[in-house]
Amino acid sequence: MMQHLLLSASILAVLVGCQTTSDTVRFPAPAWATNSPAAITARVFRLIGEGPFPAVIVLHGCGGVDGHHTGWAETLVSWGYVAMVVDSFGARGFQSVCTSVSAVTPRTRGYDIAGASEYLQSQPYVLKGELGLIGFSHGGWTIMKAVQSNNKLENQGVKAAIAYYPYCDPVDDVDVDLPLLVLIGAEDDWTPADRCRRLQASPALRNASQVEMIFYPGAYHAFDRPIPVQDMLGQGEGGTTATRRIGYNPSAARDAVRQTEDFLKKHLKSPP
Repeated sequence: MMQHLLLSASILAVLVGCQTTSDTVRFPAPAWATNSPAAITARVFRLIGEGPFPAVIVLHGCGGVDGHHTGWAETLVSWGYVAMVVDSFGARGFQSVCTSVSAVTPRTRGYDIAGASEYLQSQPYVLKGELGLIGFSHGGWTIMKAVQSNNKLENQGVKAAIAYYPYCDPVDDVDVDLPLLVLIGAEDDWTPADRCRRLQASPALRNASQVEMIFYPGAYHAFDRPIPVQDMLGQGEGGTTATRRIGYNPSAARDAVRQTEDFLKKHLKSPP
């Protein structure tokens, strides 16, 4: 919790004297998307004034959008990015899918990435072709599927992606075609870290030099959320619903923030 408070204080210090805004927006699914609602809701956070700025699309976990994701958006704005938090569940009639994780699939959420990218790049305050992705848990799983070469994310302006504690598939996630950073707790029993280790070690992994993975010792699922370590019910590997351990790990969270900032600086044009 102290790390969360310190991070919030640092964000406020950066934003003092800077005008910021957040707006609720709606964007249509791309024309080629199947079985998608007419429009998806999102919140856009940004600085007011000079631009255009690179932008980052934030993808929530299985519990839907909450303060964790808007807090991350505020952090991204403090670094000079536009941040869009996409609600992939509301328009589809869901609040949470933690015990039925395929109720909204990564493929479906990939349509949201395409729609969000198109919307952002139509805005005058966004730097075209300079988009990043950050996804958490179910959103991280979405990223692992979205970065596969068949989705051609670069054609949508996406240049880099960060997956926090995603579900990795060491067989089907090997065709990565843009820079990817995976941040996961070594003790994660919901989206097991070993699956990501096997993916990283696979000789079939395409562009392996672009795939970075960091495994945090002693950290569980949702290690960057400022909540006590606790158990919750969730569906995981093999479709099994069981008790999963989640909770905050201060040292892992602190390093993950630094890694995220550095990765975005490396792969997106610097904010003005």
